[in-house]
Amino acid sequence: MVAFRRGKGKKPVRQHKVMLGDKVLYQAAQLTHAERFAAARRAEGVPCHVVPDTTPKPPRREQINPLTGQPRKRGRVR
Repeated sequence: MVAFRRGKGKKPVRQHKVMLGDKVLYQAAQLTHAERFAAARRAEGVPCHVVPDTTPKPPRREQINPLTGQPRKRGRVR
């Protein structure tokens, strides 16, 4: 099953899974959320592990400056 974000476009969301054997315990779009969930289950004594989503990130669209109509510069460090 592919999850989609709400909003303008339908973009697939990454799905990281917390597994117990072959059973999915939890699914999260952010890897840190899945890791925290797995750590909490391990603290309870449940031997689970995180399976990160390996699909490549889609390329980002160019951002257009609304004042000039030109693409934004991507030189700065984020």
